[in-house]
This record gives sequence, C-alpha cells and structure tokens, in this order.
Amino acid sequence: MINMIKADLYRMLKSKGMWFFWGALILTYLVTLVYKQAGGINLGGPSLDSSAYKMDIQMVAHNFTYYYLFIIPAFCIITADFSAKTIKNTITSAISRKQYFITKFSFTELFHVAVFLLGNLLFYLVNRLVNGTDYASSFSTFFQPVLLQLPLIIGFTALFILLAFVLNKASLFNSITIIAPLLYATISLVLYGIEGTKDFAEKILLKYELNYMLQLLATDCTAKYRNTCLLVGAGLTILSFLLGYLWFTRHELD
Repeated sequence: MINMIKADLYRMLKSKGMWFFWGALILTYLVTLVYKQAGGINLGGPSLDSSAYKMDIQMVAHNFTYYYLFIIPAFCIITADFSAKTIKNTITSAISRKQYFITKFSFTELFHVAVFLLGNLLFYLVNRLVNGTDYASSFSTFFQPVLLQLPLIIGFTALFILLAFVLNKASLFNSITIIAPLLYATISLVLYGIEGTKDFAEKILLKYELNYMLQLLATDCTAKYRNTCLLVGAGLTILSFLLGYLWFTRHELD
C-alpha cells in the first residue's frame, strides 16, 4: 500500500497534467486576489447573486472550479495505470484487487480533501493579509461553508473514482467527466421548458445541480436543503465505493 502511494506521488510529481493543475489553481486565486473579484468556472446551471457577501465567501461559492481541476489528479492516480498497462503487473505481483481498489480510493479522496481544504485556507489567509477585512470575513464565517461543501467534494471525487475503474480508458474518462455537468444542465433546462416536466426539473434537477448546491451552501440555505446536500454527498460516496469495488473485483482486466 505504501509503495503504491509513493509510486503515485512520484508519477504526479513528474506529470505535466499535475503541473497544469497546480498552475490553474494558483492562477484562479491569484487573479481574484489581485483584482478583488471572485471568479472561477461556472457552467450551464443556475447561478445565485452573492454580491451581498464579502469576496472570500463569494469565492467559496465559486468552488465548482474544483470539479474540473480534480479530474486531473483522479486521472493521474487511477486512469494512468490502465493507460500504461501496468495494473496487471501491480495486482499479480504485489497486491490484491481489494487492496488495490481501497488504496486508490482512499488516496484519491485524501488528496482531494487536503487540496480543497488547504487551497481555501491559504486563499483566506493571503486575502486577509493583502486585501484586509473589507474583503475577508471572520474565520468561522468563511470556514463553515467550506466544511459544508466538503461532503459534495468527497462525493464527486468518489464518482470520478467509480468512472475511472469502470471506463478504464483515458479518452472515455476525460470526455465523460468534462461533458457531464454541461449535459446535465442542458437536459435539466430542456425539461424545465416542457410543461409536463417543468416541476420535476425545477424542484429536483436544477435545485440539486452540483454548481448550484455549492453556491447555496456557501451563501444562504435552509437546514433542510443543507441536510439534503449532505445526504447527496454521502450517498454518492457510498454508492460509488460499492459499485466500483464490486465492478473491479469481479470483472476481467483488459
């Protein structure tokens, strides 16, 4: 297990994709700090007006950016093994399928959680030092929505892991993870425009779209909505783990 993690860390250190990942993450926060205006990736779905909040909270509301950034480390940790055809040698000579899956799942989750928390915390500290309290909330006000978003971060990371193991092809993994949010938003908006499905699209599909959930958790939501979002994150994590584990341990490797 330790050797697998060391190998993954070494590969990530050498990966051009991971250098792009770090550069994109730093640049996103740097632009916000310099121009004192929150920003990030926002595709397709509904958006909330967060102008009543200080800039640091507005930036937390833009944490959907992490969805696209986290495709890269998930690819490096899992999909790269399938692409390089090294997975059979690893499993047959050193580790069982069960150990392999649990190690990859745990390491990917821990890496994403660590980056998400540290990225937000470092942004908060630098923003408070550079731009002052006019653009920074109290620490508790800032960190609470970050923690509320964490179950969704864990949930869509688990979904990435499931897709990586089921698809086991780089092109399919990248295509589906990149297109999925836009496709989901498009289908939701189409159904919203149809009288018979408008209510379902409005109350379910659009209301629980990932970008919208992250925005609402960062700004203002009811306890019921917050708890539902937490259940969505937990459900995604558990379901993705179980399906991924069963698929990987019972299917032949290509």
